[in-house]
Amino acid sequence: MTVRIGFIGAGGRTVREMRDLVHIPAAEIVALCDIDEPRCAAAVESVNGALPERASPIQPGLFSNHRAMLDAVELDAVYISLPPVAHGQIDHDVIAAGIAVLIEKPLAIELSVAKEIAAHIAETGVVHAVGYQRRYSPSVGQTRKLLAGKTIGMVMAVRWGPLPPLPRWIVQEQSGGMLIDQHTHGVDLMRYFVGEPDTIYAAADTVLLTDVPGLDIFDVNAATVRFKNRAVGLIGNSPAAHAAIPPNVTHALHILAKDLTVMAGFDSTTYWRPGQPPETITSDQDSNFLLNQTFVNAVANNTQDGILSSYADALRSFAFTYAAQKSAELRREVRLTDNLEVAPL
Repeated sequence: MTVRIGFIGAGGRTVREMRDLVHIPAAEIVALCDIDEPRCAAAVESVNGALPERASPIQPGLFSNHRAMLDAVELDAVYISLPPVAHGQIDHDVIAAGIAVLIEKPLAIELSVAKEIAAHIAETGVVHAVGYQRRYSPSVGQTRKLLAGKTIGMVMAVRWGPLPPLPRWIVQEQSGGMLIDQHTHGVDLMRYFVGEPDTIYAAADTVLLTDVPGLDIFDVNAATVRFKNRAVGLIGNSPAAHAAIPPNVTHALHILAKDLTVMAGFDSTTYWRPGQPPETITSDQDSNFLLNQTFVNAVANNTQDGILSSYADALRSFAFTYAAQKSAELRREVRLTDNLEVAPL
């Protein structure tokens, strides 16, 4: 079966996904939509400029309105790659059409919006995935097996970096801030390796980037977490690291378990046991490609089999970051309840 795919949003993530899909024989890119239609043409040109050998250029229909695309083109799947603030009605329109959907993260700005989308997906039963591609890395899967059944005491995830060159990103109501918009991968792997959070206390402020016009996000943020299994965690992030980023800080989780210490990267993991030399698990496959291949296969077979991040599961990672953000804003400890309510303590 050929899987006919459309895209809503023509930014960098869309180009990355399309470059993978042209290597997957079952995938056919047939439509592309962006409110800035010239971005669609630029995305197509970028993909066609780096095609695999003997591949035909993609020639998707280009649209500036997603409803027009859904009405005009027969689609088996849609990728939704939008700024967090734009999620909502667009997601519902695709789901209501009964089309399989891959939604890039973060899921939204407000938790209530993401919950409504989750309920709609559950109601319709459409095949779906969320773009937590790191879960598909072979080293991440092996690390999860390594930690299975171990008593985990502590986990740390830190992300430092410079400001992305996107005007919307420095506005809290448009991006959600660094914790929600960028550090979501690290927080998602915290859950994937350690388990569900219980209480969170975060401290954050705008200290280092006060000279950036229009910026109203926190530029330093630190949170302590108690997980339901009694493990404790530390989350730190800042978009103000313009000078340098120390090695093994960003894109790595540090996990302390019983008789086991782990540094889990996105593409490799090193671990230590008492009295033994360190061992390293590496990935020999691209996790983003594996995500796309898995999703196309799932759509072709009308199954959720192989999908490692359903919307319901991704909602819990989003709720984790959302709760930490709210704790920092409230300057109070919060509990993330089982039904994903943020309850101040």
